[in-house]
Amino acid sequence: MSTLQRHPVEGVLQLGLRRTGERTVLYDCYARTPLRVLRPIYLDDTGTAYLYILNPCGGVVGGDTYTLHITLDTNAHAYVTTPSATQLYATLDAPAEQHIDLTLNPGAVLTYFPEQTIPFAHAVFRQRMTVRLGNEAFVFLGDILAPGRTARHETFAYREYDSHLRVETLDGEIRLFNRMRLQPPQAPLSRLGLMEDYDYLGMFYALPGSDAIDPSLADRLHDTLAPCPDLLGSASTLPHGGLAVRVLGRHHTPVRQALFGQPAAALRI
Repeated sequence: MSTLQRHPVEGVLQLGLRRTGERTVLYDCYARTPLRVLRPIYLDDTGTAYLYILNPCGGVVGGDTYTLHITLDTNAHAYVTTPSATQLYATLDAPAEQHIDLTLNPGAVLTYFPEQTIPFAHAVFRQRMTVRLGNEAFVFLGDILAPGRTARHETFAYREYDSHLRVETLDGEIRLFNRMRLQPPQAPLSRLGLMEDYDYLGMFYALPGSDAIDPSLADRLHDTLAPCPDLLGSASTLPHGGLAVRVLGRHHTPVRQALFGQPAAALRI
């Protein structure tokens, strides 16, 4: 008796945004299933385009490859997020991969805050993100990694989570390079010096294309995070004037609120 074989999915989403009058508009959009994007919404008087990226399949399967390209023209402002968590399904063979390429031309501002990533037991996920910053551009990046499906007692049961982040200027000058590779079967995350008795890992970066961030902001953020219950976190300035924040937490909501404020789902659609 034959069995059906699943063909890997290659999702693609290409977005181009530019400033038109008082608003940033989506002028270029190409999507290949299963990636989709909703029409921009506007929640304030800054003209920022708020965009939701969707995956109707509900999750990412081993062997799938997702590619996301976002380009902001000069002085465009955009906020990109997801309406729900990204679920990484189990895989026995090829890993799931995601390639993200963000280009910000001079004066552009991009906030990229997807909802949490939940790796299922035996999941293998590899992400490569490249950000290119023009003069006076600014990018805010955030991510939260969950321990797994805790209701099913799958804490740290995934095989691998591998993430590369590279931020550079349009001229190729590197502003940040960060590599994080977690392999719970080889190095249990609950041991001393890693996650210990925390379950959620939150990361935030604020990176300017030219002018540096006020160094005192890192101290103020550290003082804000220090008294938070069930959280362990701090902030650091980066050599080229950026800011990095890392937070460990026992629950998703406090980590989400500490890094980003309200959940993306709370935005008015």
